[in-house]
Amino acid sequence: MKTPPKQNADKIVAQHNALVNARFSFVPLQMRLFLALLSRISLDDTEFKEHVIPVSELLFERHGGSAYQQIDEMCDDITSFKLYIEILEDGTRKRRRRPKYDYIPLMAKAGYDGELGGIVAAFNPLIMPYLLQLRESGNFTLADLDELRKLKSPSSVRIYWLLKEYSDFGQRTVTPEQLRFMLNIAENEYPRFSNFKARVLDRAQLELARTDMPFTYELERQNQLVQRIKFLFGYDTPQAGPNEVEETQGTQLIENIGLSQHSENIEKADADEPAWVQALRLIGVSLRSIKQITKQLEAKEYPLEYVDFVLSRIGKQHQLGKVKKPAGAVYKALVEKYLLEEYLAEQKATKAITVRKASAAIKTKLPLLEEVAFPLREVRDMYENPGPFLKRQLQEPTFELHLEAIYLSQGFVLVQRDGEDWLVKNALS
Repeated sequence: MKTPPKQNADKIVAQHNALVNARFSFVPLQMRLFLALLSRISLDDTEFKEHVIPVSELLFERHGGSAYQQIDEMCDDITSFKLYIEILEDGTRKRRRRPKYDYIPLMAKAGYDGELGGIVAAFNPLIMPYLLQLRESGNFTLADLDELRKLKSPSSVRIYWLLKEYSDFGQRTVTPEQLRFMLNIAENEYPRFSNFKARVLDRAQLELARTDMPFTYELERQNQLVQRIKFLFGYDTPQAGPNEVEETQGTQLIENIGLSQHSENIEKADADEPAWVQALRLIGVSLRSIKQITKQLEAKEYPLEYVDFVLSRIGKQHQLGKVKKPAGAVYKALVEKYLLEEYLAEQKATKAITVRKASAAIKTKLPLLEEVAFPLREVRDMYENPGPFLKRQLQEPTFELHLEAIYLSQGFVLVQRDGEDWLVKNALS
């Protein structure tokens, strides 16, 4: 895989925190254009300028007619792109005591110029307060452009900025609804939290692991529902308290093995690969070795969960200094299966505990279902105040029809909890 061309090395870019927390979502090509323009702004600039962004800075692999058609379509889309953003106080650029939001077009222009060999683009003057003369507001976040360009997913870029804003505090806590809102992810997209976790949180964790903002996260639950996501910056995760939380699985396991020691392998990892393949590649397991492991999985010599078990076990041994080369130790444990008996015994014990818990639940008539629930007020807010991406998805003319089409017809029911209406759906865990 080709890497992006080196542009504006060591460039520091900035955004007002209202823009960091605004509601919008990019596709990858739009995100690259946004970063390219951002990199051409100086902290001392007083107005936006037109810039020519070379196609090679946006498309790293594709060339020819289809690539330029893709560029042209992106320019057409981004010129109608709007941010749903907090309006700042006139003159001071400070945030209001009572926040007020509105839609602001992002771009003044964007179009491909064949003679210049690039996109001629400029930001909309209305967003000057969010990108220019930021020292006056004292409410902005700085980031290293090289770090941002390591990220593939636009959601990962947004999460990077959201965490960077709180970098001095070492952590940031948000609700799932707040994060969905800022990332402009529809409530009916990844309706089960496990899907949202895998596609958004875990992917961001993998991608940010190779930047200066690596993180782990904890899920704080109440009545089986995730109430808050607590991001913890760095590789070391504090011990959870008695009322806390669920540690992330899967991609977090590679954190135990020390990603910083394997940056050369991180560059080679492909975010489109299965998470377990990415985890193995990130610690240095070769593609040839992964092919052998794949054959064993296909032959059902052990389940995929055994890979997670091995990564976790070897990771802990590496932290304790018992394993010097985790890649070799993981490969040996998988191919020779010397931890398989221990894994199976642990699974057997876990199932026995689960059966006892299930029996207790039956006796007390507790549900054995995973619940998906959304506060009705937040669902209404998402309908009435969609970002530019969601606006194209919400086709029902009234909220009641939207509710019926997206929720009630899919098995959700309206219930009252603590005097508030909720949409609730029970699904088998």
